[in-house]
Amino acid sequence: MRISLSLVVWTLALGIAALDTDHGAGVRRDSDTGHAAKIRIQESEHTLDIHSPIDNRQASLDKALKVLQQYQQSSKNYNIPGRYESQLKAYRDISTFFPKVARQYVQGAARVFSSVFGLTDRTEARYASHRNLQPKGVKQAIQTVRKLAERGHEESLFALAEIEMYGKFGSAMELDLAFKHYQQLADISGNATAQYMLGLFYAVGLGSTEQQNSMSLLYTTLSAIQGYIPAEATLAFKHLSGIGVPVSCNKALGYYQSVARKAIQYYNSGPVMGRHMPNYRARLSDDNGGAYGVRTGPYSIHKVVDRKSFDELLLYHQQNALKGDVKASMTLVDLFYHGHRFAPRNFALALKYLRQVKTHLFTQQGELRKGLVQSEVNTGAQAAGMYGIMCLRGEGQPVDTAAALKWLNIGAKMGHGVSYNALGVMYQAGIEVPPNRERAIELFKLAAERRHQGGQVNFALAIIDAMPDIAHENLRKAAEKGHILAHYHLAELYSGVAELFSGATGAEMQCRMAVASYKFVAEYGDWLHSPIPSAATAYQQGRLDAATLGYMQAAEMGYGVGQLNAAQLLETAARRNAKSGAETAGQIGNGNVDAAGRNAKGNVEDGQATAVASLWSLFKTREAHVRQTLAYWTRAANQDMPDARVKQGDHYFYGLGVEQSSEKAAAAYTIAAEVDANGLAMWNLGWMYEHGIGVQRDFFLAKRWYDKSIEVNDGGKLANYASLARLCVKYVWAWLSGDDVGESPLFFAPRPVTQEEEERAQAEAGAGADGREGQVRNINHYEGDNYVPDDWEHGAGALDTEDMDVDEESPEEDESLSGNLFFIALFLAAGWMFLPFR
Repeated sequence: MRISLSLVVWTLALGIAALDTDHGAGVRRDSDTGHAAKIRIQESEHTLDIHSPIDNRQASLDKALKVLQQYQQSSKNYNIPGRYESQLKAYRDISTFFPKVARQYVQGAARVFSSVFGLTDRTEARYASHRNLQPKGVKQAIQTVRKLAERGHEESLFALAEIEMYGKFGSAMELDLAFKHYQQLADISGNATAQYMLGLFYAVGLGSTEQQNSMSLLYTTLSAIQGYIPAEATLAFKHLSGIGVPVSCNKALGYYQSVARKAIQYYNSGPVMGRHMPNYRARLSDDNGGAYGVRTGPYSIHKVVDRKSFDELLLYHQQNALKGDVKASMTLVDLFYHGHRFAPRNFALALKYLRQVKTHLFTQQGELRKGLVQSEVNTGAQAAGMYGIMCLRGEGQPVDTAAALKWLNIGAKMGHGVSYNALGVMYQAGIEVPPNRERAIELFKLAAERRHQGGQVNFALAIIDAMPDIAHENLRKAAEKGHILAHYHLAELYSGVAELFSGATGAEMQCRMAVASYKFVAEYGDWLHSPIPSAATAYQQGRLDAATLGYMQAAEMGYGVGQLNAAQLLETAARRNAKSGAETAGQIGNGNVDAAGRNAKGNVEDGQATAVASLWSLFKTREAHVRQTLAYWTRAANQDMPDARVKQGDHYFYGLGVEQSSEKAAAAYTIAAEVDANGLAMWNLGWMYEHGIGVQRDFFLAKRWYDKSIEVNDGGKLANYASLARLCVKYVWAWLSGDDVGESPLFFAPRPVTQEEEERAQAEAGAGADGREGQVRNINHYEGDNYVPDDWEHGAGALDTEDMDVDEESPEEDESLSGNLFFIALFLAAGWMFLPFR
C-alpha cells in the first residue's frame, strides 16, 4: 500500500512537471536560486509564415524579442558566483576564523584543497542545469528568430548572432555560428556592428577563426568609417600601440578625438553641469585578493569592500541616521547620490536623507541653528550646496531654479566651493538671474581657489583668451584630479598645437599628450560604448565565457582594466583545466562532446567536461588561448596595471605562449620591481641572482632584492627569510669552494657603490622633494560627478631601487645587522644539527 501510494504521488509530480515544461505556462522554480520565472507564451504567437510580408516578419520578431526580454527580466536575479570568485571567497571566509598571522597560510591551503578536489565544478554543473531548464516558450522564441534570419531578415540576423555570440537567454555559446551570421549581415547591408564583430573575431582568433590582422584591420576600419564608436576606439588603440599596424600618433589622435568629442557631446546633452560619470570599473583582482591571490606590493590591490561588509556598513549608517546622526545621514546622501556597485544611484533616497540633514541644521528661513559645532557648520555648507544642485538639475524632484538659487547662495556665504561653481553657472547662463559674465567669472575664481575641479575648468575657459597661462594651469590641476572636461579641453589645446606645428620639434610630444587626454575622455566617458558593464554582470552571474568575451572587447578597445580582467579570466581557466584538459580535449576530438559541451543527444554535460569545453572553445587551440593571455598581460602591464608585468615575466620564464627566455623574464621582473615596487618581482629577482638564471650570479644583488621584498610586502616575509637563510648557506659554500663571492662579507658590509651608481644617486638627490612627490601613486577610487581616477598621471613608484647613504649609527643599519646575525646563527644551528661531529 505504501509503495502504491508513493507511485501515485511520484506520477502526479512528474505529470505536473511535464505539463509545466511542455506548455511553459506555469511557474518554474529553480532549485538553486528559489526565484520563479513566469513565462506565458501562446504557441500561435510564434507561428511563422515564411511568405509573409516584411512588416509581418518584423512583428513576429518583435513578439519573439518581447518574450526573450521578459524571460531575461524574470531571471535577472539568478546569480551564480563565478568559479574563480567562489573559489577565492571560500578560503577567504574560512580564514577569518584564524589569527591574522595565520590567515595567509590558511588561504593557500584552502586554494590547494579547492583545486585538488574540484570543489568549483559544482558551479558549472548548476549553470549547465539552468540551461537545461530553458522554458519551451523561450525555445520557440529563439526558433522564430532563427527562421526569420534564414529568410534574410537583417534585424533577425543580428539578434540571432548576438544570442549565439554571448549565449543569451540560457542558450549555449556558438561562436562559429555567430561569425557566420555576422558575416552574412555584413555582406547584406554593411552593418557597422557586424563588421566590428568580424574584426574582433579576426583580431583575437575566436572560435575556429584564424587570427588575421589584415582582415581585422579591414573590417574594423569599415565599421569605423561609419562612425561606430567601439571600432574607432579599437583602431585608435591599435595605432597607438602598434598592434598589427605601424605606430602612428597622428592616426591614433584622429580616432580618439572622434570618440572623445562624441562623449563630450553626450555629456553636455544632460542636465545643467553635465551628466554623471559612469560607475567605476572593478578590477577582478581587487575582489579576489590580487592577481596572485595575495598582496604582492603596495599598489597590487585597491582597498574594496565586499558585499557582506557593505551591507553591514549600510545598515549601521541607516540606523544612526534614524537616530538623527547628521554625519551618518550625509554619508548616505553621498552614497546614493554618486552610486556604488552594490548600491545603484538613487536620487530619491539621497534627497530623503539630505532633507533630514537640512531640517536638523537649518531653520525654515534657511538660517543655521544656534549651538552648532564647527563640524556641523561645515556639513551644513555641504548640504546647502548639494540641495541647491539637486534643485537646479531636477534630481529626485522637479527642477526648481528659485530654490536652487536660494540654497546655493546660502552655501556660497559659508564658503562652499561647489556652491560658488554652481552659482557661477547660473549667472553665466542667466538661470533665475540676469546673465552676468563678470559675476560668473568672480564666482568661478572663488571656486577654483577652493580647489573645486569644476570651478577650475569653468574659470579657465572664461579667461583662456586673456590669460592663457593661468587658464592652462587651472586645467592641468583639474585634470590631475580626473575631471573629464579638463582632460578634453587640454587635449583640444595640445592637438591644435600638434596640428599647427606638424613636423616641427615638439609636435610629437604635443600629439602624445593630446592622445593621452583624449583616451582618458574616451574610456571614462563611455556612456554609449562600454562593454564592461555587461561583462561585469555576466561575471557576477557565473557566465565566465560571456564575461571573458566582454572584457576581451574592452581590451581590444584599449581599456587597461579590460586587459587585466580578460588576462586573469583566461589564465584562471587555463590553470584550472590544466590537469583535466587532455581528457576533455580527447572527448571533444572523438566527438563525444562538442565545442559547446553537449553530448551526442544534445544535452549539456555536467562537471568538468562542460567547464573545460566552454572555456577552451573560445579559441581554436590551447596555444592560441595561452598566447592571447600573454598578449593581454603585456598590454595591461604597459598601462601600469598591478601584477601584470610580473605575469608577463612568468610567461617568459616558463615559456607559456612564447619562446622561453629567462633574460626577458628578468627584464620584466626588474621593471615591476623598480617601477611598481612589486615584492613578488623583487623576490623573483633575488632568486634569479642567487642561482644565476637569466642574469649573472651575484650574491649581493640577490640579498638586496630579498631585503627590499621584505620592506614592501609583509605577507612574503617568511619566504624571504627562508631564501636569505639559503643564500647564506650558498654564499659560505661558494666562499669555501674558492668561487668569486665579492670582496666584502655578504651579511656585514654593503656592496661597494660604483661610480655610475653614485652619480645617479647624486642626480636623484638634486631633483628635490618635488620629484619625489611625483613618484607617489594615488590609488584611491573617486566616484564623484565628473571626476575619475587618472591612471595616466601616476608616477613611477614610491620606492627608489638604488642604495641610499645612511649614517653609521642609523637605526636601519642596526636592524639590518641584527637580522644578519640572526641568519648567521641560523646557519650555525643548521650546521650543528646536520654535520657529523666526532
